[in-house]
Amino acid sequence: MDMTRKETGLALYNQLKSKIREKIETGEWAEGQKIPTEKELCEMFNVSRITARKAIDDLQEENLLVKKQGKGTFIKRNQINQSLEKFYSFSKELTKQGLEEKAEMLEFKIMEADSRIQRIMNISANEEVFAIKRLRLLDDKPYAIEVSYIPVKFTPELTKELVDRNGLYNSLQAFGVKLEHATEKFSAVNLRKEEAYYLNSDFSEAGIKLTRRTYQGTDMVEYCSSIIRGDMFTYTVDLF
Repeated sequence: MDMTRKETGLALYNQLKSKIREKIETGEWAEGQKIPTEKELCEMFNVSRITARKAIDDLQEENLLVKKQGKGTFIKRNQINQSLEKFYSFSKELTKQGLEEKAEMLEFKIMEADSRIQRIMNISANEEVFAIKRLRLLDDKPYAIEVSYIPVKFTPELTKELVDRNGLYNSLQAFGVKLEHATEKFSAVNLRKEEAYYLNSDFSEAGIKLTRRTYQGTDMVEYCSSIIRGDMFTYTVDLF
């Protein structure tokens, strides 16, 4: 595709920017996809290396592209913003934003709480907990992997089928568990190999570690540890 200044009177790199933006907006080049190299763009659009580099740099500043050292330039994934001003359910909040969210069960088992879970949840050594590991997806794209621990005493009839069908929080509430308040902590992490595999991401990419403690009165009814793709989420806290 030959691009000349005569076409629109715009600088060549602006014309190239428009062409790249059009491919992104029409979905021809998908979110997360690697775009052609500078050399390939030069050949595709008959422009110089300097023009291609300038267009890419501008689109990166506009937050449409992201460069990954040694890997190339990629179309940046749209980020989902989650407000932290109130108790929330991931699935319900994302559905409100018009996104199709679902969870894929990876593991559902009953186990004796190990020393770490005993300490975190303040439970005894022989107490059993459900360990529920799920992969969460947005429009069929994985965005988080999470493990929830729930003392069996609160919901002894809980099953994998119920969680698959109704969701975890809906299932807990159906058994009379009241999810009254929660505390969350965030930290920046690099994805480990298993996490990167499940999240369809690169090893050591940036991620967000989220731990949530959910309470019924003073009893902790769930401890959840999640790893979330750092390129897909932002969190907002309103301060008054």
